Amino acid sequence: MLSERELICRIRQGDLVSFKLIFERYYNGVCLFARGIVDDEFHAEEIAQNVFIRLWLKRAALDPDRNFNSFIYVLTRHEIADYFRSDTYYRRALRLDMLQDAAHVQAQAESAYDLSRIKQALLDEIDNMPAQRREVFRLSRIDGLSNEEIAVRLHISKRTVEGHLNLALRTLREKIGRFGCWVALFLLLQ
Repeated sequence: MLSERELICRIRQGDLVSFKLIFERYYNGVCLFARGIVDDEFHAEEIAQNVFIRLWLKRAALDPDRNFNSFIYVLTRHEIADYFRSDTYYRRALRLDMLQDAAHVQAQAESAYDLSRIKQALLDEIDNMPAQRREVFRLSRIDGLSNEEIAVRLHISKRTVEGHLNLALRTLREKIGRFGCWVALFLLLQ
């Protein structure tokens, strides 16, 4: 079993398998921490996903000698502050960063996972969703619209949008797992 320091060193070099181990080790704790502050499961999971996206995008700056547990929770607090400030602006900026890094993630994922199978499983599950849930999911995760923008466009309440996204993400996580879902969504944006 690799030490946390060794995992961080490998993540700095772009090792997606090591990132997956860190993801699995910390994801639930980050979600619980965020949930305790934002008091909303959907937004807590969105914050946790953003933490790991930011972690991956900024991996070259990781310090293997720094206490990673403290670092991940500082990063989570920053994400929560961003959530309370401006959800729409942050999601669009993050999406641009993700697109720039997508080629590297794809190469790493293809070497460690059957990317085409994961991506196809994601697309199949999206296609099997009820029409409105599928539309809400695509507008949010693929087109990058905020929940408010989706609600206005589809003439539904913001709560209905959040409900559809909760159900869609829960289904995807159950079918292809949390990490597989993260990788597939990340690569779907290409």
